[in-house]
Amino acid sequence: MAIADDHPPFVRGLAAWLAELGVDVTGVAGDARELAALVALDPPDLVIVDVAMPPDRRDEGIRFAEELDATHPGIGVLVVSSYAEPGWARRLLARRPRGVGYLLKDTVDDTAVLRDALHRVAHGGVLVDPKISAQVAVPAPGPDGPLSPREIEVLREMAEGRSNAGVATALSISVRTVENHIRRLLPKIGVFEDPDGNARVRAALWWRDHGENLGSSTG
Repeated sequence: MAIADDHPPFVRGLAAWLAELGVDVTGVAGDARELAALVALDPPDLVIVDVAMPPDRRDEGIRFAEELDATHPGIGVLVVSSYAEPGWARRLLARRPRGVGYLLKDTVDDTAVLRDALHRVAHGGVLVDPKISAQVAVPAPGPDGPLSPREIEVLREMAEGRSNAGVATALSISVRTVENHIRRLLPKIGVFEDPDGNARVRAALWWRDHGENLGSSTG
C-alpha cells in the first residue's frame, strides 16, 4: 500500500495504525506527482490519498483517482479528507464506479471502519464514510413495485462493479436481457438515468444500503 498526504504527523500516525492492522506500507508521497511515480515504479494493491494536496490544495486526490483508473484500473483508491463534502464523494464514485472509497480523517482511527474500507476498496467495492453516506446514498424503493428475484440478482452483480456483459456472463443470460432488467429495476429503487450517467453508481449505493434486506429473496 502507498500513502500520499502532505501532513507528516497524519502520515506517521496512519502508517503506524496500518502496521497494527497488518498492512504493509510500501511508500509514502507528499503529493500526487510523487505518488504517481511510486505507483509506476512498484504498483501497490491500494493507495490512500488526501483529497487536497500541493500544489493547489483543491481536489488533487480525486483527480489522481480518476487518472489512476485509466492507467492502473486494478489499484484501489481510498481518498481521505478533513472535510465532510458529499459533493466530492459523489464526483469520485461517479467517475470511478469500483475500487474506490471516501473516508473522513477523523474516522480513520475507527478500526472497524478502516478495516472494512481497506477490504472493500481493495476488492473492487465502493465505500462512503458513514458520517456522510446518507447525503450520498440514493432513496429507498419507490411506488413502482417490488424487485423480482432476477432483478435482485442483476442489481447485486451491478453493485459489484460488473458491466452489462459481465452481469450477463455471471447470470448466464443475454446482454439484452440484462439491459431489460436494468431498465425495469432502476425506477423501482428510485434511480433514473441522467445526462451524467450516474445511475449505476446510485444503484450500487442503494444496494449497499438496502441489499442485505433483499439477499434472502433470491433463495
